[in-house]
Amino acid sequence: MDHGSGKACAPLSPPWFAPGLLGLTIAGIALRIVYAVVWQDGRALSGDPRFYEKVATEIYRGHGYSLPSLGRGAPVPTALHPPLFSTVLAFFDALGLRSPDDHRIALAFVASAGIVVMGFLGRRILGPTIGLTAAGIAAFGPLWIQPSGQILSESIYLVLIPLVLLTALRCVDRPSYGRFALVGVTIGLAALTRGEALTLVVLLGIPLALIASRSWGSRLRLGVVLLAGFALIVGPWLGRNEVKMGGFTLSTDSGTTLVGAYDNATFSPDNPLYGSFDGVTQFGAAAVLVKYVPPPDHAKHWTELTLSNALGHLGTTYARQHLSDLPGVMLAREGRLWGVFDSGSELTVDIAADGDGVRSVQIAGQYVNWVLLPLAVGGGVVLFRRKRRDLVIVVAPIVATGISAALTFGSTRYRALAEPSLALLAAVGAVVLIQGLLKTRRRRVTIPDADPAQVGP
Repeated sequence: MDHGSGKACAPLSPPWFAPGLLGLTIAGIALRIVYAVVWQDGRALSGDPRFYEKVATEIYRGHGYSLPSLGRGAPVPTALHPPLFSTVLAFFDALGLRSPDDHRIALAFVASAGIVVMGFLGRRILGPTIGLTAAGIAAFGPLWIQPSGQILSESIYLVLIPLVLLTALRCVDRPSYGRFALVGVTIGLAALTRGEALTLVVLLGIPLALIASRSWGSRLRLGVVLLAGFALIVGPWLGRNEVKMGGFTLSTDSGTTLVGAYDNATFSPDNPLYGSFDGVTQFGAAAVLVKYVPPPDHAKHWTELTLSNALGHLGTTYARQHLSDLPGVMLAREGRLWGVFDSGSELTVDIAADGDGVRSVQIAGQYVNWVLLPLAVGGGVVLFRRKRRDLVIVVAPIVATGISAALTFGSTRYRALAEPSLALLAAVGAVVLIQGLLKTRRRRVTIPDADPAQVGP
């Protein structure tokens, strides 16, 4: 039983692996284009997609990562979200693909790279059959198809997180400074897409360093190299925000997240938003502060960062005043995150978020999730028995997702960080289950019928 290196489990692929992976990728691209054209074509943008598009336009025009002041003035620097996704959209603009519908089609191709990575990731774990099964989940899973059509950052996030896992597992196979630096770089790119990936530096980086070497000195050096790779990618953005925004911050969205997650509605078990997010409080609190409360430090006006800090203070103050309610709220958040608590209410929230939800696709995503979860648990048991070190790496994004939800709110969209790991484990569980059923069936078929002459009275 292999609890160690993955070298023995990466044989040469059979001749059907590459064509199968190519076919799944083409099918995935087609489905994403169909979703963009049939359900999203011409839709007005709101929420995060509108922000990404506006910032991409300013980047393309040479104004940097900025937004028009008050929606119509001269562009001013912003850090409301990490920068990578808008930068990708600006690259499309530079290629002449400048409308949201153009971006949807282009993202269909970019997002489908996640199918390829999942195929190689699954092959690395337990062979080519697992690889194609994981790629199939990525190709046809509703929660994998939607982001590109909705112009959401998960379009590239669901490429980067599998890349993080693949580079980390290759460090398990053959640790080197270069490979550890690459893990840091990929985590940095993921964090510049969605901020919760920042937790992987600790939740994946520390176990990876411990697994890769038995010497504490070597572990320390490998960890430092990983951090250096991460800093190389994220450092310039943090430095820019110190200069432009007044603080080393990954984004200025944390305050609005906290104030919308910690209020009466989200802490009341009788409220449909229990454990979720209250957008009314989010915008209402910001409007009240800007209109009625003077800016801190005798400043002439509020900034993104000072407003985020003030809103975050309101949220954390509410949390401290309701500590006895937190265990129940956190449990509800986890239930919403994994789709096992009040899924109907969370479906409504998901569809309303950013004005981009498509009910039939969201419902399909819920049903698929309910099928994948028990398979993922089974796949986790299989990996625990066969390749425990790999399992430690694979579950890191799942743990990170659970922690993020417990501290903020439960949402289907938050699950994007965990989706590649869930798909991978579900692929393992499904293949092992099917193989077990086929083996049982073959045993029954090969048992010869008893000779009636030899049967006693």
